[in-house]
Amino acid sequence: MSTATLIKSALLVLWIHGTASAQAVDGTVLLEEKVQKIIFPIVQFKDATIEQAVEYIRVKSRDLDSITQPPATKGISIVLRDGALTDTISLDLRDAPLIEVVRYCAERVGLQYRVEKHAVVLAVKFEEKPAPPAATPPPVLGNADQIIFPTVQFRDATLAEAAEYFRVKSRDLDPAKQGGVNIVVKPGGADVKISLDLRDIPLPHVLAYAADLSAHQLSTDGQSYLLTPLKAE
Repeated sequence: MSTATLIKSALLVLWIHGTASAQAVDGTVLLEEKVQKIIFPIVQFKDATIEQAVEYIRVKSRDLDSITQPPATKGISIVLRDGALTDTISLDLRDAPLIEVVRYCAERVGLQYRVEKHAVVLAVKFEEKPAPPAATPPPVLGNADQIIFPTVQFRDATLAEAAEYFRVKSRDLDPAKQGGVNIVVKPGGADVKISLDLRDIPLPHVLAYAADLSAHQLSTDGQSYLLTPLKAE
């Protein structure tokens, strides 16, 4: 084999390896791929609430995800910003990509959706030109972005309860064993209730979704994460 051929082969291997690595590292690319490739053979809803539909899609996506390894990262996370909607959903679909199921459900109850880096988010309205999540990441305190939560599951937990869980769990999950992070909930919104079901997500993004759902601003003073009620700013 000639030297030129060897060089071309080496460059091809490097290109393929680099492409695969970029897809594995970039969470947005991976999630966008998953929502297109996870296929629901049958979807049947009869007068389902949006909460029921989201829960079904979320749980079923884990069973139908054949492209993700390891099992702990299978499926997708969905964040519902605006629950308690009165409209119901009736659907009968066959062989539908997950993102189409989400789209049809959102349309039925007047919601919009978008695929972010770590979750699909549904809301009544987004900004007309939202900044890409990668361009405006949540604040990182110390090595908090290295603290990965395999699962986060809350149903009507208060923000104070959620913050305490994040605080304690961060100590167990801190790969550097530096004691996790401090999280302070400012007065005025600790009793707000939130529901979350997320998988394989860094702590700063968990806190960002919790802040968003509870109408709080997430920031850091260099020592702690701060959750401040928007009405108190």
